[in-house]
Amino acid sequence: MKKFLLATSLLLTGHLVNAQTVELSFDQDFYTVKEGEATINLGLSLNAVPTTDVNFEVALMANIGNITPNYTTQSLSFTANGSTTQNLSVAIADDNIANNDGFFVVELSNLTGATIGSRAQTVVYVIDNDETVPTSTGDLNINYLTSYEVAPGESAEIVAFDEATDRLFVLNATATQVEILDFSNPSNISSIASIDMTAYGAGATSVAVKNGIVAATVDVPNFGNGKVVFMDTDGNLLNSVEVGNLPDMVCFTPDGTKVLTANEGQPNDGYTIDPEGTISIIDITGGIANLTQADVNTITFNAFDAQEAQLKAAGVRIFGAGATVSQDMEPEFISVNATSTLAWVSLQENNAIATIDLVTEEITEILPLGTKDHSLPGNGLDISDKTDSVAIMNWNVKGMYMPDAIATYAVNGVDYIVTANEGDQREYGVIDEDVSVGDSGYDLDPTLFPNAALLKEDFLLGRIAASPYDGDTDGDGDIDEIHIFGARSFSIWNASTGALVYDSGDEFERITANDPIYGELFNASNSNNNIKNRSDNKGPEPEGITVQKINNDYYAFVTLERTGGMMVYNITNPTQAAFVKYANSRDLGANEGGDLGPEGIIYISENESPNNTAMIIMANEVSATLSIYTVENMNHSGLENNNTEAGLLIYPNPAQDYIYFNTVTTGVIVNAMGQEVLSFQDKAYLNIDQLEKGIYYLKTEATTVNFIVQ
Repeated sequence: MKKFLLATSLLLTGHLVNAQTVELSFDQDFYTVKEGEATINLGLSLNAVPTTDVNFEVALMANIGNITPNYTTQSLSFTANGSTTQNLSVAIADDNIANNDGFFVVELSNLTGATIGSRAQTVVYVIDNDETVPTSTGDLNINYLTSYEVAPGESAEIVAFDEATDRLFVLNATATQVEILDFSNPSNISSIASIDMTAYGAGATSVAVKNGIVAATVDVPNFGNGKVVFMDTDGNLLNSVEVGNLPDMVCFTPDGTKVLTANEGQPNDGYTIDPEGTISIIDITGGIANLTQADVNTITFNAFDAQEAQLKAAGVRIFGAGATVSQDMEPEFISVNATSTLAWVSLQENNAIATIDLVTEEITEILPLGTKDHSLPGNGLDISDKTDSVAIMNWNVKGMYMPDAIATYAVNGVDYIVTANEGDQREYGVIDEDVSVGDSGYDLDPTLFPNAALLKEDFLLGRIAASPYDGDTDGDGDIDEIHIFGARSFSIWNASTGALVYDSGDEFERITANDPIYGELFNASNSNNNIKNRSDNKGPEPEGITVQKINNDYYAFVTLERTGGMMVYNITNPTQAAFVKYANSRDLGANEGGDLGPEGIIYISENESPNNTAMIIMANEVSATLSIYTVENMNHSGLENNNTEAGLLIYPNPAQDYIYFNTVTTGVIVNAMGQEVLSFQDKAYLNIDQLEKGIYYLKTEATTVNFIVQ
């Protein structure tokens, strides 16, 4: 418990007036003090010199705040014809315990000789000086290489890479184009072509590439069916097919047999048109040139229409004006498991994830994600853009996870879904979630929030964006739980049960706030460099995510749309993810610049990379740039049992999915029978997951080295 020592001091000033006109107020709405500093002086002022004594008490306000100080009510006074100002000095003890930041409120009471003025309470924010900040595991050495401006003044939202041609394909939604870039020299990227997609629809929305086939999605006017346009890597049209309304994301299955689209199906402002949200599955096994509409299966949520009440009770958000379940679902992003048998789709506005059986091609389940309790330790957040310092603390609010991008991986035969918990509001004519807690129409339950008027102030909860369609748990028309958008984190979920197994809590904000370089841009937006600009609305706003297995560990790379850059975590143990790196490449100073608004993110392995160096590429929507980072695995351990001849080293050995070399190598791999099973050129590592267990030999011009696949 933090202890607060109190003393009073008097200052003389002012002029005499009649006692009936004298008003007493605190000088400020709030004060901020760091734990361990000597004192915080709470100013009290009369508006005029009193003609009689003014007596009053300063008491701790009940049912508000998250600190209980060692405080007893203080009886204070102003003497007649004397001072009009007084400081209540509070000494803050250092408890040497790592707590979240916190606050308490004191108020004026039992006043005689004057009336209470405009400020009857003041808030004291106490910033903990024992805060712990996650430290890097040191697994990966991640370094900024370069940025490339794709289209000045336009956008770069999604990026895809083709290994065979060393080309990048970038979605430029502003210009309705797919940009093709030469990535053969990552330090000197150049443009090959800009493919105009306006002939196919009103807006380009996503792009993916696999096995030399480029798939791009376009929306069409008047709420018609969207399209997938197939091209070769030069941008030449191969074919196109119709999919559902507003295809927002496209991907290939890992086995390359299918293309999937998440069709969002958003309504018009009046909700007089509300297309169903769907997922389209395109079978491309017959070849792109032979594709017809018969190869497209657009699956719906119609089977869940009769389950609306059960879904709502479970926590799925269904609240569109007159919308069925099918119409209200808004598929956002798709991730497919390694065997191409299951897919998961984020339903962002619905705060849920749908499971798709890719064998039967049907939606089998809708998993509600629930809410994150920000009143619990480790789940704090900086909630206002109107306070003067970073204050990551617990509040009585619930965060709706509402992920944008998702990814999947498997550990010990169990599938996990990894989510970037961005959050998103619906803003239409008749459904508008552009609401803050302080708005007059946002009515808090007076029993659960007895100090609602104070909580609604901008320096407390008043500025935070919250949904007026959630949180009325007893159905009486007022808000019983404050539900805000997003969770300012990434999470890991059991894909079968929907159970949350890990959440990064408030680590993103703690890491960014304490970063020695980018701490000055804590919760800044992607359109300005104002610190705390987005504290009242989703904070750093995690949006994009990719998961990659590097050596024998899994890593999650998460983009932060507002603050910029990415967070990297080791997620090998799904229940105990560990922070690895925060990297950013936006400009510091008064004006925004550099790489702004990262959305899409991809990992290019050493084996795929044109320069044998693993890389991360982020597509930055606001700056229309690509940011390129090199990735070096620093977690190569256990080099015992490695076989070296003529200076060549293979590790790890025995191996499972990958083998690494201590130098760039060209050669062939043969099995124990002497049969060649793999050849390669100029590689620093190899993917060997296609090899059966057993003994193999790597042969180069200079030597032969044996290794074991287990």
